[in-house]
Amino acid sequence: MMKNLKVIAAKTHPPEYMLHKYWARKPHNVISHFLESLTPDNGIIVDPFCGSGVVLREGSRLGRKVFGFDINPIALLISEVTTNPPKTDKFVNIINNILSSVEDKIKRVFSYNNKEIKYVVHEIIVKCQSCEKNISYGEAKKRGRTYLCPYCESKLRFNLENMVDTRLVSIVLEEGNTVKSIEALKEQKELSDKEIETNIPFAKYNYRFEENRRILAFEGLTTEKLFTRRNFSLLALIAEYFHSLEDESIRKAALLLLTASVAQCSRLIPYRNNMKTGGPAWSVPGFWVPPIHLETNPLSHLRARLEKFKKGLLFLEANPSIGDVSIQKMDAVSGIKKLKEKGIKSDLLFFDPPYGDSVPYLEFSSLWNSFLSDFPDINQDISVSDRKNKNDSWNFYSSKLMELMKEAKDLLNKDGRVLVTFNNNDLKAWESLLRAFQSNGFRCEYVIYQIPAVISSKAQFSPEGSYISDIYSVFVLDDKKELGQSLTPVVNALIKCASSRNGVIARNLALRTCAIAWMEHNISYELLSERDVLINSLFEEKQGKLHLKVPIERSVPLLKDTAREIARNILAKGPCTWEYLYETIAKQTSEIGIPDPDELRVVLENYVIFNKKKCMAYYPNSEQLTFPEDVFQ
Repeated sequence: MMKNLKVIAAKTHPPEYMLHKYWARKPHNVISHFLESLTPDNGIIVDPFCGSGVVLREGSRLGRKVFGFDINPIALLISEVTTNPPKTDKFVNIINNILSSVEDKIKRVFSYNNKEIKYVVHEIIVKCQSCEKNISYGEAKKRGRTYLCPYCESKLRFNLENMVDTRLVSIVLEEGNTVKSIEALKEQKELSDKEIETNIPFAKYNYRFEENRRILAFEGLTTEKLFTRRNFSLLALIAEYFHSLEDESIRKAALLLLTASVAQCSRLIPYRNNMKTGGPAWSVPGFWVPPIHLETNPLSHLRARLEKFKKGLLFLEANPSIGDVSIQKMDAVSGIKKLKEKGIKSDLLFFDPPYGDSVPYLEFSSLWNSFLSDFPDINQDISVSDRKNKNDSWNFYSSKLMELMKEAKDLLNKDGRVLVTFNNNDLKAWESLLRAFQSNGFRCEYVIYQIPAVISSKAQFSPEGSYISDIYSVFVLDDKKELGQSLTPVVNALIKCASSRNGVIARNLALRTCAIAWMEHNISYELLSERDVLINSLFEEKQGKLHLKVPIERSVPLLKDTAREIARNILAKGPCTWEYLYETIAKQTSEIGIPDPDELRVVLENYVIFNKKKCMAYYPNSEQLTFPEDVFQ
């Protein structure tokens, strides 16, 4: 039987961690909890894949000495600015002065009738491969999801690789008015196609991407192709100003500000619903240029970003780091070897490697690193990648994790621990991870499941959406402890989880249940190949759900009954937030498989009343509460 799984709730990122986008940024409160509980007051923490620097920042805030390594320039920059920020007022004044110095130049090419332009809307034009006519997106015939040439009905693909030009559709001014006159559109199109400040060495900011069809990086893709000529040249001009700043902390923060803005000034931002349903963002996991996209005035976006930056820097000033921080551009294995050479011993190794093939961090970061003019050797990246010239990705990934944990054994103090966070259901990824740990004598001490930070009401109340959160595991060196050679604990956990749901569960819940049971019982990685066979022997898949084929354990309490009882006890006292309700139920249902938010919402439907707008939950007892009309669905 599974232990009573510990649960911790993530909180949303405060302003200090919103300076720049980065993938898989860990919740600050969760990281702080672990660092404080697993290390002494003067402890040493090592993060060999430091990413966006949350571990470094939280460790130094607690007074620990922290060492971080990464090969990704943008990751290092985020970490450096977060742990060693400039003075806010000084930074803001310098940036405003630079923006003022380029303001006239930008306004000359982003104005209409002396009014500043916020953005213009482009429509992709492609050449038909059959009749060789140039067709804009708006001219194409649509049949289902397929676009056809209006002349010969050949199939058309409106993407960056096939783009021969664009047609300007509209101009939106800062004041909100839209301009569509033919003369204005023609003038702006000419300016959009023209480089500004031709004496700027654009080549230093223009990177040739590695071909990787999975992330839509085609052969010949370069940074400048992701932008109009106007915007690429303007951003390069601003980059020149920022790179020339003498004060190191100001310069690094300025470059972080710029890189945080470049995607929004690129062709990657779609134009939808007249921009009435939320702000533009680069949210697609790849370099996809939408058929109708924006070209945003860089000055407009940099100004807006500077306000967000100011909030983050003020927060960092108010909550300064007090521990020593060392950040170096180095791969994880070399970094640990260097620490060992210096005789440094670590109390905690935070282990958050790339999740197999889920995110090719360095390849995605090429857009940002272009404006840092820093192009690292992509072959050092251990992420499993589909890029054209990378062979044996999984073997390389696995061997590097094995090498890293071999080196880590001698880095840890006698009572040192490794905190692992991993989120990937791919068997090859799990096998690589557990093999590296178990083969080097590491055993799992305990597991904690992090329930997600609930962000938007749309996400909270979407039955289709399912959160994917992290599992944190604490490992210690204990090679005397034998590895489990039986899958019985996994079988028991799966049956218990399914029985609590009348024998029907989602596949992602089954995989999570397997992962937790596997680590809690230190089952050998060599048995992982049997995971899917085991699931298929216990369940039959019907309509996207797994149905238990063996008898249900009737002694297991039903999730529905347990969740409703908890909700009744909470809400009988009055309404509460959805976050609080979910967290409380999750903690008390850990033994039967923690439900995802969407599953819990279905369980409580017609039993608990939700207010979507306010993200509140109510108990339907009219004698206790009076509900406004918008409470009811």
